[in-house]
Amino acid sequence: MITVPPENEAEVKNRDLAIAAASQAADACTELLRFAREGDGVMTGPFTTEVVEQLLDAAKMAMEVEGWGEEHPQVVPALRGIYQERREAYAAVAKFLAGWA
Repeated sequence: MITVPPENEAEVKNRDLAIAAASQAADACTELLRFAREGDGVMTGPFTTEVVEQLLDAAKMAMEVEGWGEEHPQVVPALRGIYQERREAYAAVAKFLAGWA
């Protein structure tokens, strides 16, 4: 496996976020697969962990890597709506997860 060193501190941060996002998503996927094989094995609900929150947390970190929560003033007018929708989606996920982790 070839490892390319990060070029700057922003890339270091993004790589760390990517690792954390992958970990959260993997944990959630593991629980989803457990449920698919074994069914509802707990009395509090179908899952032994907070699967939805873990997946949303992974998505939030991926959004941060892609800059969804940031302003993009130089974006061409045709793409402004898409960037606004991304900022709104990021804000909604962040609000939902506030206080969770």
